[in-house]
Amino acid sequence: MNLAVFRKTARETVLLFAILTAAIVGFELLFVLAMGEFVEEITSIWKIGIVRRFVQVLVGADLFADLTPTTIMTVGLAHPLLYAFTWTLLLTSCTRVIVGEVDRGTADLLLTLPLARVTIYASVSAVWVLCGVVVSLAPLLGMWLGESLYPLSEPIELGRLWIPVVNLFALYLAIGGAATLVSSLVSRRGQAIGIILAGLLTSFLLNILAQFWSPAKEISFLGLLHYYRPLVSVRTGEWPLGDMAVLACIAGCCWLAGLWWFSRRDIPAA
Repeated sequence: MNLAVFRKTARETVLLFAILTAAIVGFELLFVLAMGEFVEEITSIWKIGIVRRFVQVLVGADLFADLTPTTIMTVGLAHPLLYAFTWTLLLTSCTRVIVGEVDRGTADLLLTLPLARVTIYASVSAVWVLCGVVVSLAPLLGMWLGESLYPLSEPIELGRLWIPVVNLFALYLAIGGAATLVSSLVSRRGQAIGIILAGLLTSFLLNILAQFWSPAKEISFLGLLHYYRPLVSVRTGEWPLGDMAVLACIAGCCWLAGLWWFSRRDIPAA
């Protein structure tokens, strides 16, 4: 890894990273506040048929089979807003250099530096991986702050919530690995972002359809979100080692495939 490339990439990422991390912490804090103030109203809405099924899709199981403040917090760990914040960071940081330099026509200048492509690739990847550690912990920080400021009728078991937080980081790595691979394959940043976003939305849609349509359920394992079910792990207290292993394998294979292609590809002239 090259420290200069790492610092340059980090400087370009830090503002968006800070904004999104603060947004995640703020969202989870407000989520705890809402659960404390309006838990009966919110849960009554969630019990409506179609809404109940959608909540089940998000958290991976029927929330109302064991309703506690801790299990309710899993909704905040699988909320579309949380996905939007983390995916925005990944789409931006994973495409900024690998394909962004090619798209801008400045890749030739970057690659004339006395650095191996492997070094550049690893330095850029280190930034979004380290950002992912903080972003994955941000929901837990928001919940802790929320409970400290607005205590609930029953304490949240933050120790159990560590399990989906680690699983969320594994999901983050899998998406980041896939995004880096796509960035290595194409020459336009907009095209890379479109492909990655289409894949993520397809996974999200597949997760929803699997609850209503048998053919979709049979192929739901193809979507990354199939391997992130926070309620199941929180309820049982068991680590989803199989799901996390699949996500880690996807992350590693995609990242290595992207490295192999980026190291050998021809860079088009500006």
